[in-house]
Amino acid sequence: MDDEGSQGLLDFDSGNTNGFDNWRQQREERLRLIRNEWGVPVGRRVCLKLREFDHEFTGILMLAEEPPKLDRRLPLLLKIRNIPLTLADIERCSLLD
Repeated sequence: MDDEGSQGLLDFDSGNTNGFDNWRQQREERLRLIRNEWGVPVGRRVCLKLREFDHEFTGILMLAEEPPKLDRRLPLLLKIRNIPLTLADIERCSLLD
């Protein structure tokens, strides 16, 4: 998978019975690359303290939007429990899994 944010393809007509597994592996590899580039545990269960809230949020830290390319200079749009956020919003992050 390249670093331009390309989407995996599920080709149901190819006869490849591992298509979904292949897609999942590609997706996990993309998340790993994003984790390494931005230093944030996307796709993992976390406890977050956000700067503008008095309480902590637990859940899976998700991408709100796929980054167009792997470049930490670009903003990374995230969400937890449907609350949109950026890296600047995170005061503290603890990995739970």
